[in-house]
Amino acid sequence: METPYFKPIPTDLPEQEAVARLKRQRHAEWGIAVASMGGTGPKPALLLELQRYIDGELTIQQIAQLPYPPEVNQSTALQAILTRERLTNAA
Repeated sequence: METPYFKPIPTDLPEQEAVARLKRQRHAEWGIAVASMGGTGPKPALLLELQRYIDGELTIQQIAQLPYPPEVNQSTALQAILTRERLTNAA
């Protein structure tokens, strides 16, 4: 799935890993969309960390705990992604 924010998911990944990455990417894109509707686009620092989340290097909870300035750590996008992941995992 092409996205203007993140690198493409490698086509040579095992199916289970590709599905997991796509799920994380959709969560990240949804959070960005929520923030954009509120008038704030994603910060470049957050996009870099979200790519690490998509790649499976960090959880979204770990990103939320990184020592970033308040405008990154309390971004609408990050809060939306945390909520969506929590709700998805609760289902």
